[in-house]
Amino acid sequence: MFEAVKAVLKAYFTAELLRSHGLTYGLVSMALWMTLFIAPIMLFASPGESSQIISGYAFSAVLVFMSYSMATWDWAWELRWLMMNNMLEHVILSGRSIFIHYIGIIPISFTWLGFSLITVYILLSILVGPPLIIINDPFMLALGLTMLFTVLFGHAMILGGTTIAVGTSGPIMEFIGWILPIATGGLTPLSRLPYPLQVFALLTPYSYPAEILRYGLLGTPSVIDLWSECFIGIIYDAAFIIIALVYFKYQMVKLFKEGPKTVGMY
Repeated sequence: MFEAVKAVLKAYFTAELLRSHGLTYGLVSMALWMTLFIAPIMLFASPGESSQIISGYAFSAVLVFMSYSMATWDWAWELRWLMMNNMLEHVILSGRSIFIHYIGIIPISFTWLGFSLITVYILLSILVGPPLIIINDPFMLALGLTMLFTVLFGHAMILGGTTIAVGTSGPIMEFIGWILPIATGGLTPLSRLPYPLQVFALLTPYSYPAEILRYGLLGTPSVIDLWSECFIGIIYDAAFIIIALVYFKYQMVKLFKEGPKTVGMY
């Protein structure tokens, strides 16, 4: 198992980050894209609000957004990539767990995330001001990160299972992958969203890690009591990861019976 993980890690590191200059090109394109993302924040910021606070909110929003991008493009779509390249059957026939690939990819994903956040920090410092990053509550920060990555794993399993089920990226994939995390407070505190959207967000597991993370990092107040938010969020996290794993396992069982679907974009 360790040799398989090492092989996946080496293959991705040499092919994606070094040989194809993926890290360099990726960071350059992301810097341009993030410049467009940051510009509206400067234009529509509240008059008199500190540039460092604005920058801090932007940095935390990018952290959450890039985390969901990592779960979607690195983890969930790994299955799609294996299906497109007719490799999934070989993985299954080898008798090894599909999660070996994920263990090999995770270090690459977090390396990319780290470089991305450094790039964003530099961009914000130049365009807006140095982000105000104060660890307001270390315990809440650690809890928020733990909850976030638990949700990310469940998120990736739901998307991966959907890819196995239909082999395409359609409206369901787009809603789960992008619209839902963003609409539930991924990019902005719930207190700044309309009340109906706040209610909807609190019914999903996505809002709680982002809100707790923002409180731990910036002291941003939430729309409900903090400890209630933690309690409900942990329950939602546990239920979400269980549902995601059961769904993923169910789709893998169907895959064994029916074979992989033909993969398309839509």
